[in-house]
Amino acid sequence: MKLEYIYSKVYFRNLNKHSSTNRTWEEVKNIGKNFEKKYTEEINRIIKIIPKITGKPWREKQTKVYFIDWLGPSFSHPLTLKVRDDLLLMLVILTHELLHDFYLQDKDIEKVEIKINKQVEKVFEELKIDAGDQINTLQNYHNKRFKK
Repeated sequence: MKLEYIYSKVYFRNLNKHSSTNRTWEEVKNIGKNFEKKYTEEINRIIKIIPKITGKPWREKQTKVYFIDWLGPSFSHPLTLKVRDDLLLMLVILTHELLHDFYLQDKDIEKVEIKINKQVEKVFEELKIDAGDQINTLQNYHNKRFKK
């Protein structure tokens, strides 16, 4: 599986139609490009690790990743990655959103989120990248969403 990075000003504008973001379109593109450059090797490894952890093959040969900024979170369909100053947090969130592709049919969203977050931890253990703070941030997003 490969990722195709998409920089769509129209998508960015539409997501921010009724609210504004702190970043300009140029800032979004710059952060996205820096992320791509910094984590290309790790992303390629993540794409290989995820099927091993889930025990399932990728459904698609290619996934588009849209870089944006907006008031909402990142989400998996279409895979929309919110840019952040913490590029490692972006990598953790990208991993989380990629894992959602393996659980599209599951109905219990909270259980799926718990399972995915545990798998994110496994991915980063295998990568030997200390992302503990970023994984805690991801877990805090989960806790707020499900009021824990």
